[in-house]
Amino acid sequence: MPRKDQGWITFQSSTEELQILEQYCKRHQRTKTDVLRSLVRTLQPKLLKNRSQRFDSTEVDLDLFSYFE
Repeated sequence: MPRKDQGWITFQSSTEELQILEQYCKRHQRTKTDVLRSLVRTLQPKLLKNRSQRFDSTEVDLDLFSYFE
């Protein structure tokens, strides 16, 4: 049963993206929720650092990819 302070995120991904996520989760014995939650949390320092700058989605993508290295 969901908690009251919990939110849901639903999004579509390509088959390839889903396979990448599933392989990563299997290799590191983590759930998809845990991995995605960790990735979202990596965005907070970036937001605080760049409050006055406009959002650049390509920059975020690069940060997320570097997480898996």
